[in-house]
Amino acid sequence: MTTNRLNLLLSVAAIGSVALTFAGCSDKKSSSVSDSAAVAAAPSAPVPPIAAVPVAAPAIVASTTPSGVTPSNWADIKDDTYDQRAHFTAGLKGLESGVDDQITALNAKRSALPAATDTKDWDFAMKEMGDARSALMSTGEELEKATADTWADAKERVSQAWLRSQAAYEKVKGSTTS
Repeated sequence: MTTNRLNLLLSVAAIGSVALTFAGCSDKKSSSVSDSAAVAAAPSAPVPPIAAVPVAAPAIVASTTPSGVTPSNWADIKDDTYDQRAHFTAGLKGLESGVDDQITALNAKRSALPAATDTKDWDFAMKEMGDARSALMSTGEELEKATADTWADAKERVSQAWLRSQAAYEKVKGSTTS
């Protein structure tokens, strides 16, 4: 007998809590109406305008090179020896960052072109630019694994990848939509 009463009590409590939950959710419409009425009935005082808060312009970063590395050009690092590989690698990171900056600028220019502009040649040249960037990155990674015996060949492959990236950049810049 006590078990039946306990089950009945638990059932009533569960049904009651569910009913209260749904009653609280369904009452949202009427509470928002009463809230609106309360706001409308409140005395209105003039609200002072919000003063514009001056926001400093974000600093423009010329390139995203690792800390302590300045963007360099190929002439600064092309004659580095195996013993100077740390300098070469740091300079190469600056060159890679420069290629990324070139791509960013070209993409911004592309997005600003009028919709009626034929961009087929531009897009084809940009694909080559992306491929050249990938080649530069991968030859740089290979160069980091080079030994003293393979340094000259690996550096020559980086040189070719660098020249390819710059030729691709000039081709995009010289396309008919530039």
